[in-house]
Amino acid sequence: MKNFIIFSLLMLFSVTAFSQTSTVPDQKMVVNASDLTPMQIQKINADKQIAELQKKLDTYGNWVGVGGEIGTAVKEGLTAVVDVADKFGKTDVGKFTLLMVAWKVMGQDVVRIVLGLLFFAVAIFIEIRVYKSLFKEKKVLKTDPGFFKYPKEYEVVPAKVEDEEALWTTIVLCVFFLITIWITYAIMF
Repeated sequence: MKNFIIFSLLMLFSVTAFSQTSTVPDQKMVVNASDLTPMQIQKINADKQIAELQKKLDTYGNWVGVGGEIGTAVKEGLTAVVDVADKFGKTDVGKFTLLMVAWKVMGQDVVRIVLGLLFFAVAIFIEIRVYKSLFKEKKVLKTDPGFFKYPKEYEVVPAKVEDEEALWTTIVLCVFFLITIWITYAIMF
């Protein structure tokens, strides 16, 4: 047993001794630039530039590779999302969800536009009725001989406003129309 331990230790020492001697020293030389010929200096400078360009080329190549991988991953991810969204949108639940999303995005705007158009229509209807009742002559049935009996007699009632009153009433109606447009714009937008 004692011999086995001594033999193992000797083997361990021999392995570690040989592993340290297997390294190769660098082969660097330091030479003054004045000792070199111009051709040798140009060759050294060209080699340096080539080494720098090669380093940049490797760096840019790595960036291009990573960019391509990212682009492929994004494309695959978006394709999967579009496919799933398309399949989901074709179901009844998907249609309802899309409707709810659309309502959430534009529902308030749609309601405001509908209310604005409704207000505008009612206001214009009132303005037209007021205009007709004030400025138009009316034919009123004077005597009614029956449903299909003729001749029927009508009486013409003149307009309620004339001359200078008509001018001021027209101005008031125009101002009311402009205010209607302004309120409609405020409701809608």
